[in-house]
Amino acid sequence: MKQLPTLLMKSLSLSVCSLPAAASTTTLQQIALHQPKGVAKVVLKKGKTQLFKDGNPMVYSGAVDRIIGRPPPKTGDVVLVADGTEKPIGWGMYNSVSMFCVRLMQLEDEATSDSSCALNMEKLIETRIDAAVEMRRRLGLPSVHTNAYRLINSEGDRLSGLIIDVFGGVAVVASSAAWVEKYKSEIEACIKKINYINHVNWRPSVDILKEDGVNESDLNKMHSSTCPERTKV
Repeated sequence: MKQLPTLLMKSLSLSVCSLPAAASTTTLQQIALHQPKGVAKVVLKKGKTQLFKDGNPMVYSGAVDRIIGRPPPKTGDVVLVADGTEKPIGWGMYNSVSMFCVRLMQLEDEATSDSSCALNMEKLIETRIDAAVEMRRRLGLPSVHTNAYRLINSEGDRLSGLIIDVFGGVAVVASSAAWVEKYKSEIEACIKKINYINHVNWRPSVDILKEDGVNESDLNKMHSSTCPERTKV
């Protein structure tokens, strides 16, 4: 399988949610205030902010100064990520167990230019998968020459921890993050909207997920589907 050109992948990473931007800019902090359950804030240490503004989505625990929120966030919760002055720079998925305590999903500029996906993981998943499908279509995938290709390439498509490979009518999902397991049904629903996909095979990366705090027995209960024995590619 050939790797997608770097420039095209970078152009995909700039995609934002599709609804028109509001006339007036709403900050992430203002959006968070309207969330019924409230949104905790992960505050970064001084000097650590620029790394994540530059595009690194993995907020490691050593970069975190403090967490603001009562009760404290749980694994799988949406949280704000803020600089040392407590001004949000983006939002992401929290993990209380992993060495990466937040996987950033959107930066402030993107979230405020179009708030339709801000702090809304279901909408963000749908938008990013739709954008990936459209990008591959522009690249001519699938084609008469191949129907095997990578649809979602984790950080490359701004869905850290999620990989989706397509083999004919089968989509194989490789899950390596707790948030991916939490939103399994939403991800599968997005994949099944693709008209040439007729089967989704979920392949959790058990060892990595255990480090993310996912219980192995829970994984065994969740994933009972199997891939067809043969797929024409």
